[in-house]
Amino acid sequence: MRVGRLATITSSSIISLAADMMATSKNSQSLSPLVVFLLGAASATVLLLFVLTATARPAWPALETGLQRSGEAPGSGSVRCSTPRANGTVAVAAEQHTGVRAPPANEAAASESDDDADEFARMLRRAAMEDRTVIMTSVNEAWAAPGSLLDSFLESFRVGENVSHFVKHIVVVAMDDGAFRRCQAVHPHCHLLRPEKEGLDLSGAKSYMTKDYLDLVWSKLRLQQRILELGYNLLFTDVDLAWFRNPLVHITMAADITTSSDFYFGNPDDLGNFPNTGFIYVKSTARNVRAMAYWHAARRRFPENHDQFVFNEIKRELADRMGVRIRFIDAATVSGFCQLGRDLNRIATVHMTCCVGLENKLFDLKRVIVDWKRYMARPLWERQMGKIGWTFEGGRCIH
Repeated sequence: MRVGRLATITSSSIISLAADMMATSKNSQSLSPLVVFLLGAASATVLLLFVLTATARPAWPALETGLQRSGEAPGSGSVRCSTPRANGTVAVAAEQHTGVRAPPANEAAASESDDDADEFARMLRRAAMEDRTVIMTSVNEAWAAPGSLLDSFLESFRVGENVSHFVKHIVVVAMDDGAFRRCQAVHPHCHLLRPEKEGLDLSGAKSYMTKDYLDLVWSKLRLQQRILELGYNLLFTDVDLAWFRNPLVHITMAADITTSSDFYFGNPDDLGNFPNTGFIYVKSTARNVRAMAYWHAARRRFPENHDQFVFNEIKRELADRMGVRIRFIDAATVSGFCQLGRDLNRIATVHMTCCVGLENKLFDLKRVIVDWKRYMARPLWERQMGKIGWTFEGGRCIH
């Protein structure tokens, strides 16, 4: 206000002075140099004061909305760390579709301290790829023991074709203290996940489809949702799986969820394919966070089944009700024992699917890695002929 008033007064005085000068020199043949100079200076001063007052802003900042204060543009689709309100929204969405109340997304981590949560977020930042994709696998003490599945899993990256760099992007989720200690001895990114149920022991070699086995496989699902909420894309891979080539080239960003297949029938968009969620890619979007909560809540409808069975049962609901686009990967490339790809020139990963028991899985996983080494040891021209395949003799599950 004061600046504007001062400018008005000053400019009026200067204009009046200039007019007086013009009047006094009215009868002169020409203006003197001094008058010309003063008139020019007065005009410049008036113009400058006018510009300053026209562009003047208040001395205090305008109030901003909470969204703007956080640096987030209105309508932003980015996914942030979960809050009680966000979790409530997810729970309501899941409840509307399933008829049951979805537990809060952070319930599994309720016993964790703030320091643990912060450390997990820092670990994700260290492990993430440039596009904010994190690879996750999970182990218990039996799977992480020396010479067990974790060692063979990591070995496959070393002997694979240009995949060794992916190891630094893997977060190994340990289901018990023994697995956590073993992970820390062999890998830089290890996270200890407490079981959802108090006192549950997840350390042993659980028999397939027993209650302890089901609790083990479901325990990781909420942590997967948490990764999405923190803004990271998730590539989950079971530990009984060998990486030989880059499987990410078979994942399209056009889909919300991309999953491997136990049985693949030729069309990647056909929901009739049978998924295997032991290798699944999920983009970090609000829709996928809701889908993950919906998936977990659906366990109550199928209480005696594992997460993959439930996903297969609800895949059409996810697509029709929630708009989730699910895409399936050809089993000839991201493969498994249920429908094994025979052309080693196309194979990216091999999963010990349709194989029950830790010892059987481990036996055949080691055998697959030996076959791959034999394949890679041959000259390129011989490999390209496509005549080098798997050796099935003596395998316990491979056929």
